[in-house]
Amino acid sequence: MQIFDEKQLLWQNSKTCKQLVALVQDVLGTKTAKKVLCYGLGDFCRTAPEWLKKQDDTWDENSEVKNVTGCMIQHSMALTIAQLCRGHETLPLLAQDPEYTEVAEDILTKKGFKIVGTHGAGGFAEIDEGSIIISPFAAAPVKQIIADLARPVLIISAGFAVFNSHE
Repeated sequence: MQIFDEKQLLWQNSKTCKQLVALVQDVLGTKTAKKVLCYGLGDFCRTAPEWLKKQDDTWDENSEVKNVTGCMIQHSMALTIAQLCRGHETLPLLAQDPEYTEVAEDILTKKGFKIVGTHGAGGFAEIDEGSIIISPFAAAPVKQIIADLARPVLIISAGFAVFNSHE
């Protein structure tokens, strides 16, 4: 939990965080978000696979932290967006990743996340027109699934690829 808190503080004080806040505020304008849904943000408590450790003779505890820093930053980003959209009301912050360990789920729950749909599509049932979706590197076809369910307020994802080859 201490390492997550440290990475979250670094994120909150970063220029990237400030730019994200400004961008989200600009994109949302007067639209209101009712919840933030996160898909596939990764487990920051899982150790690196053995093959990765064997590739680097200098692998140590710092290497383990570096390996999961991206996952911590993605979760910190979700916390920032939820706080930004919260205002004076409680804004649900939900996360789904089949790779979450119990330790990661415990830390995220203490941070205000609700873990949903650990096995299956339970998290996708939460999508509606008041949702902000965060799924930058999900292995599942999140954009395609969302297109069949609702038109969220905002989708944060990686790349500019189209939903399918017919667009």
